[in-house]
Amino acid sequence: MAASTQSRALTVAGGWIHRHAGMVLLLWIAVAAGLNLAVPQLEQTVASRSADFLPRDLPANQSLERMAADFGVPPSNAVSSVVLVDESGIDADDERYYRELLARLVSDKENVAYVLDTFGNPVTRSIALSPDGKAVTLFIASEGSVGSTRAHHSTNGIRAHIEAIGKPESLRVHYSGPTATLADLFSAIDVSLLIITGVSILLITLLLLVAYRDLVTALIPLATIGITLAVVRPIISALGSTGALSISNFTIAIMTALVLGAGTDYAIFTIANYHEGRRAGASVGDAVARSSGRTAPILIASALTIAAACGSMIFTKIGMFTTAGPPTALAVLITLAIALTLPTALLSLAGRRGWAEPRASTERAWRRRGARVIRHAGVYTAAALLFLIGTALISTTYRMNWDESAMPIRPTDSTRGYDAVTQHYGHNEIAPDYLTVRADHDVRNTRDLAALELAAMSVASMPEVAIVRSITRPDGKPLPEAATGFQSGVVGAQLGDAHRQMTAATPELKRLAAGVDELATGAESAVTRMPELVDGTREVTSMASTVLDGLDRTERIVALSTDGKSLSEVLPTLRTTLGSLATIVAALDGRDRVATSALRQVQTTFGPLQGGSPTAACRSDAQCMAARVAFAALDRALGGRASAALTDLDVAADAAPTTVERLRALLPELRAGLQTVDSLTRQLGGRSSTEIRADLTRLSAGVSELAGGMGRLADGLRQVKAGTDKTVALTGQLNDGLRRASEYLSTMGHATRSGPGAGFYLPPEALTDPRFVEGSKLLISPDGRTARMLVTWNVNPYGQESLRASRELPVVAARALSGTVLDDADVSTAGLASLSADMQDQVRRDFLLFATVAVLAVLLILMVLLRSVLAPVLLVATVILSFASAVGVSVLVWQHIIGVDLDWSVIPVSFMAVIAVGADYSMLFASRIREESARGGMVRGIIRGFGSTGGVITTAGIVFALTMFALMSGTVLNLVQIGFTIAVGLLLDIAIVRTILVPAAMAVVGDRIWWPSTSAPRQT
Repeated sequence: MAASTQSRALTVAGGWIHRHAGMVLLLWIAVAAGLNLAVPQLEQTVASRSADFLPRDLPANQSLERMAADFGVPPSNAVSSVVLVDESGIDADDERYYRELLARLVSDKENVAYVLDTFGNPVTRSIALSPDGKAVTLFIASEGSVGSTRAHHSTNGIRAHIEAIGKPESLRVHYSGPTATLADLFSAIDVSLLIITGVSILLITLLLLVAYRDLVTALIPLATIGITLAVVRPIISALGSTGALSISNFTIAIMTALVLGAGTDYAIFTIANYHEGRRAGASVGDAVARSSGRTAPILIASALTIAAACGSMIFTKIGMFTTAGPPTALAVLITLAIALTLPTALLSLAGRRGWAEPRASTERAWRRRGARVIRHAGVYTAAALLFLIGTALISTTYRMNWDESAMPIRPTDSTRGYDAVTQHYGHNEIAPDYLTVRADHDVRNTRDLAALELAAMSVASMPEVAIVRSITRPDGKPLPEAATGFQSGVVGAQLGDAHRQMTAATPELKRLAAGVDELATGAESAVTRMPELVDGTREVTSMASTVLDGLDRTERIVALSTDGKSLSEVLPTLRTTLGSLATIVAALDGRDRVATSALRQVQTTFGPLQGGSPTAACRSDAQCMAARVAFAALDRALGGRASAALTDLDVAADAAPTTVERLRALLPELRAGLQTVDSLTRQLGGRSSTEIRADLTRLSAGVSELAGGMGRLADGLRQVKAGTDKTVALTGQLNDGLRRASEYLSTMGHATRSGPGAGFYLPPEALTDPRFVEGSKLLISPDGRTARMLVTWNVNPYGQESLRASRELPVVAARALSGTVLDDADVSTAGLASLSADMQDQVRRDFLLFATVAVLAVLLILMVLLRSVLAPVLLVATVILSFASAVGVSVLVWQHIIGVDLDWSVIPVSFMAVIAVGADYSMLFASRIREESARGGMVRGIIRGFGSTGGVITTAGIVFALTMFALMSGTVLNLVQIGFTIAVGLLLDIAIVRTILVPAAMAVVGDRIWWPSTSAPRQT
């Protein structure tokens, strides 16, 4: 292959390299060895210093950090979940494992930012437990940003805890979720890189052997790329370790592929010019010098083109772009430095020994192809454009794929976790989005909660949403107690109870009314009898006054008879005297009985002798009659004194017992009287009769007042009776009203407690309910001003449906809050779908930015090289068209035939490679056409340009394409798709753009292609 110009300075440099070829080779070997000994391997540096995957200024990322600050947890976006699955059901052994794992994670401050344990709390257990009771999830926010090295290390640390604890035999445990998925993806990329590098070198070796059919010649590009990688990798590693460059796994993948391709191409270009010189009969030294002078300008322009395209990614924000573009640009420039010296030195060393000689030229065959294109330039141009535009139109059906969980070709721990969650929960429970509502006041009140329920209900009605968990629906379903239907049902039930109680109490009310009636009647009767009570009281008072008068007289008598002693002082003496009197009476009674007996005997003896007529017994007794006569004589002799004495004795015998008996009967009465006087004296309590009479006067007045009060009581009871009668009447009406209200509210509660018409009402006392309190810890910030809702998707959370719906979440929620107390609240989203949606927008912005910069940079380089405006525009336009066609073919194959959408990274990375390499090939071809056109016109220039560059560019393009196809040997789908798309683009560029479209279009346009020049400058 020839170049457009021959640089004298670079030709001289080539001669110097020829003379010092061994030193140049040893120098690069020494540099490679020294760098690899002094600097850690690139994989090691990436493992410790990988850049963040997400831009920190993404709205969803900022919302996630704000949410973390609101809830008082570290601002980590590296969220995932541990998934425990036991097909026989979660049992006690599984729960023991869960508790031990939870304790380890909570104590691990190095890898775990915070943990949300919903399963361990009975109130929130239903959130973590699957509906079939066979799976449990544990939410974990790990240290580091998602996709970063720190998060990757945290993932490994968490999985180490999972494996360190003895698991029950039936329990399976996975660590899955966005962070775990990226960690598994990057681990798969690490494995893929080794495979890709080996496959790339093998394919390049085979192709070089086929192309050159000479081992030594084939080894020159292989040695070049080997030493190039040995130099490039440690330099990038050193810059990455110091922070001068951002690096990641994608740095290794993209940089390695492009360095392999570019390094091989540059060696091929150098060999082609060397072979051209040798075919022209130049010595090894001259051929080497000529090759260096003619190839170097092209290599410099090519490297600058690729570096400009890759370096344009420095303006992007996505971690994959910032870590793939700039390091690759620098690597290509280092590759250029090696390509300018090492292949030349190797050719010199091989040529001195007669090796690496050229084969027969294929220039004539390529010229014939060029002539065929020229003859039918219009047809070929139209056909090429038709094919390229037709396939490019397929790209309009492109769907951007954000399903990172689908990228690993082989199952990973995270993908198994996703499968288990979907199987047992029915949806992807561990990849929710967070809808946050921020107010300027505490929302823990009925009105704000009602507004939040409106928002939750509106979001839950979206077809893409499976479950919304909020403070008003912690388990994904509205709180039954919070529905107005439920509350009205409760009120209805209470009214029903009141109705039944009123019905049961009606007889009691009636009895109460009857009792009040009787009480009123009794009061009326008491009022009627009160005059009698007053009169009786007055009589008693009068009698008491009389007693007091007698007592006063007795007091005065005692005082007079005892020289001034009081009655109380005399009473003890009276009691003593009365006791003595009783003793005397008893003694008299005994003597009287003896005397009376003697007198009665005298009466019995002398009784028959007295009287006018004797008794029958005496008449029958002669002695009695004789004694009678003798007593009569004695009585006459005594002058009647004997009979008188006997009469007196008879009277005395009768009188003595009577007197004693009367005295005996009088003694108890005296005792009772004395006790009465004594009791009365004690009751007086030392008070005077005057004081007692004052008390009696007050008693009489009180009874009079009682009489008045009884009259008023009677009036009041008459009013109570009237009120009670009215209450009984109204109770019947109230009872009937309670029955109707109960029936109405119960019916309304049954009709409105569920479904779209369900209202919301949470009584104030419910705010202290344990379920509300525990739910608040998860769903409401400690200050009560931020409420969050966990939105679980009914569709793939990585899919476009969820991404589109994530944009609608805040809109739907804000619309629901409009007109409520939370009308002015700030509503935002965060989570997997929201982050992916923001990333998708950022990817589009980044792609538009760096693509524009890359196109302008490549266009400027081509303008400088070709000293034209129209030709560079045509070349860049054809490369862009070939890229669009490659995307269309890739969409057709992957999306429409295989059924897997292209990963979001495919188009940006593919554009970077295709635009750089494709423009590079077209630039080489066009520059040779310009050079040849100066000698014999446009047609001659195209034909000769075909002949001199056809074989070289085709070989180089196929090598580069095979290097990209080598990416398909990896185990990560996005690398496979990137390799496929770039390879297809390069093949299209080689087979259609560079071979057909560019020469045909240039032939149609003619010398005007070099505008503003009128024609190619003539060689002098």
